[in-house]
Amino acid sequence: MQITIAEQRVLRFEPAFSAAEARGRAMAHKAAAFGTLSRLFSRPKDDEVVLEESGMRYEPLWHARAHLHFVYDRRETYRISPKGQYVKSITIGVDAYSIDSTKQNAVDIRAVEHCERDERKELWLDAVTNKAVDSQSYAKANGVDIELGALASDGSRIVEPTVRASGAIRTLLGDDFRPTEADNVQDETIEVECIDLCLRPAYGYKYVWAAKNKTAEIAIDGVTGEIRSESSNSLSAVGKLLQPETLFDIGAETLNLVVPGGAIVLKVARAIADKRG
Repeated sequence: MQITIAEQRVLRFEPAFSAAEARGRAMAHKAAAFGTLSRLFSRPKDDEVVLEESGMRYEPLWHARAHLHFVYDRRETYRISPKGQYVKSITIGVDAYSIDSTKQNAVDIRAVEHCERDERKELWLDAVTNKAVDSQSYAKANGVDIELGALASDGSRIVEPTVRASGAIRTLLGDDFRPTEADNVQDETIEVECIDLCLRPAYGYKYVWAAKNKTAEIAIDGVTGEIRSESSNSLSAVGKLLQPETLFDIGAETLNLVVPGGAIVLKVARAIADKRG
């Protein structure tokens, strides 16, 4: 198998709305912040809940896209039934086949199927939770090429990815991407057309309801505007980031471990470390 990996990039998505607009959305979410039961039976008054900002951070996503091409042969048996009731044998090419009454007057023809499979796959993957995310909004977002070191040095807070490039490729391809039924493979190539680490902005907020001794935390996606609940534990990795050479762990040995199916001939268009040099 040959896998060609495109140049790896890091992209930063620009927020679709300002911090002031995000705060306005957070203020409007006060009543819903403590769940359905609180809204029904113990609805907080607006002045009872204090909104605290935890600032904007960048959350990592992997965007990966691949083109798979396989050319292979497989052995198959075709069962053919004669059209006439008096047929005793069939000649196909130079081979003669007798009609077998035990097989309902059918004949089994051994054949070789010549197959070609051409497929494209694309994935947007949360680099922290390892879960697929909806691609529609992010595919249209404005992404700017950046250097990881430059972004960290300006004080930006970045959630550390737990999924590396090799893991994203593994998820993209899946467990059954190879034609397991092949008896003879002539071509088995995969071109990973993009493997980008995308950093999406998120605004974090904490609600404090002192009268009930309750707190709630949310994050507002700076691209989609989605509001999601979260816990303080989810922010424990903020402020650190894997080194590029570790994050983009794409090498033949690594891929042989994460991609099933034997030895891999790897071609890397250009590693991110080369780009930085």
